[in-house]
Amino acid sequence: MISHRFPASRDQVRHARDFVAGLLGDGHPLCDDAVLLTSELATNAVEHATGPNSGPREFLVTMAFVGRGVLVTVQDPGSSQIPCPRDPGPDAAGGRGLALVDALAARWGFHRDSIGTVIWFELGPPA
Repeated sequence: MISHRFPASRDQVRHARDFVAGLLGDGHPLCDDAVLLTSELATNAVEHATGPNSGPREFLVTMAFVGRGVLVTVQDPGSSQIPCPRDPGPDAAGGRGLALVDALAARWGFHRDSIGTVIWFELGPPA
């Protein structure tokens, strides 16, 4: 497992994507999906986490190679709402992040601990 902490600001989502892309390397068959889903979860960590300090101060991205796939987790201070895919409608500017995770990941889920919420996804080898 390899982890990196990022300050909880919108400009850090790009750095979270770059972190995952750098670990996977150019040409890795799971790179595009892993980068996209990391971007969605990092964005959620910045926009939706409320935690005990009136908002997240940082989020943690962890990636591990599992079998022939990858597992990525994003941890933030948490939110009072349960993470679930939504159907925001065709004109909405956002709200599709977990729907993308649900559509592209082989598996995904979340749990809460004393630090906050951890949302994870696993991508398997392409068919």
